[in-house]
Amino acid sequence: MPATSDRSARLIGDCGLVVQEVDGVEEIEIGYLIRRDLWGQGLATEAAQFCRDYGFSQRGFDKLISLLHPANIASRRVAEKNGMRLIKEMKWRNKPTIVYAVERSNSAT
Repeated sequence: MPATSDRSARLIGDCGLVVQEVDGVEEIEIGYLIRRDLWGQGLATEAAQFCRDYGFSQRGFDKLISLLHPANIASRRVAEKNGMRLIKEMKWRNKPTIVYAVERSNSAT
């Protein structure tokens, strides 16, 4: 769900739910990307939490994941603030990747 700021009407980022294949299994990923000049304002966390709540309450998903580069500490923090826990490290699309996950029964919704 793209969002724009009131001042410039420029896109500030992207966040949403997307189907990803991980180890031969379809998973629902919460993906997020915020413009670098807006980092540190909690925008990714707020958007990711909205997507988590929507995924569980409106779409009925039992589990949601986030696929992250291991060195991306900021994205790891967003996932952790979203109630997610690191569940594995792997190669995904030929890149080092860590998988964070949250289950509906363990979420704050």
